[in-house]
This record gives sequence, structure tokens and C-alpha cells, in this order.
Amino acid sequence: MEFSQQNLGLETKGLRKSYEDTVALRNLNSKVDTGDVCCFLGQNGAGKTTTINIFLGPKEATSGEALVNGIPVIGMEVISKEITQIPEFVQLYGKLSGTEYLDLFSRLAGKIPTDIMA
Repeated sequence: MEFSQQNLGLETKGLRKSYEDTVALRNLNSKVDTGDVCCFLGQNGAGKTTTINIFLGPKEATSGEALVNGIPVIGMEVISKEITQIPEFVQLYGKLSGTEYLDLFSRLAGKIPTDIMA
């Protein structure tokens, strides 16, 4: 299955992830439309990294759904080729703007950014 950036949208429905007695995500409902840039902000332990890892594949949700273009992400390796993650602590070049970082990471991921807005 192939995805293009024109039809890529991310959505969570009742997403939950727990580790034994610890709940990392509790009933997360969210949607990021095609072409939008999403930034996760929150305190430590809020579930930001867990959510990203569910979309990128290293983790599976305990319950609920993570969808790309309406299709569940479980077992879909191709999705990680369409989603770019910029890590929290990137210190490659201190004088790059946010847009320049998006451009750099898109190119490193093998994508040619065509619609990055400041």
C-alpha cells in the first residue's frame, strides 16, 4: 500500500497505551489534517513520545485506533516513510529557523519539501 503526501492525514480514536500499572495514554482523540504540521507539547510523561511511536511503528496501542488516511497503522511499515519526526533535542546547526529544520529533515528523509510555510 502506498501513501502520498496529498492524502496523508493522522487521527487517533480512543487511543490508549498502558505498561503494567502505568497508563501512558488515556482515551486520546485527535486529528491532524493533510498538510498540517503538528507539534506535541506537554510535561514529561504526558504521552507525546508514546503517541509518535505508535504512529511510527515501534509500539502498539493497548486499545483504540491510530489511523493514517483512515487506515489503521498496525503492521503498516510504509507509513514511517511518509511521516517525518524531528526529535526534541536536535542541535545540528544553532542558527537554523524552524522552516529550515523542516526542510533539512524532509530532505534527509528522502522527501523534497514543496509546501513548507513559515
